Amino acid sequence: MFNFLGMIGNYEMRKVANFCDGILEVDTASVTDGAHPFETAVAHPDFNDGKWVIVEAYDTKEAAQIGHDKWVKKMTTDIPDELVDCQNSQISQMIGVLDVEDLKFKRTISIKES
Repeated sequence: MFNFLGMIGNYEMRKVANFCDGILEVDTASVTDGAHPFETAVAHPDFNDGKWVIVEAYDTKEAAQIGHDKWVKKMTTDIPDELVDCQNSQISQMIGVLDVEDLKFKRTISIKES
């Protein structure tokens, strides 16, 4: 249950890829607290108040790199209307979600577009 503690202080070793353009960050890394050992997270001010949303999880580093590239392209060319948290962490799977809508983060109008 506390496997996430194994991720403290070793990001550079766990990192698969990271993209940051100032307002958008797409990060893919190995995790110790997931049902799948790799995941991609997106942080963008239009979703979840700019906080991270875990959008996809993978079983291999190769699949994680492919997924990372897909999310960078998606978030830089045709931003979706919503992001959905994939619930990869063991704690989220143990607790479960009472309402699936809590995992959906609808896009808001960004400062950049207004």
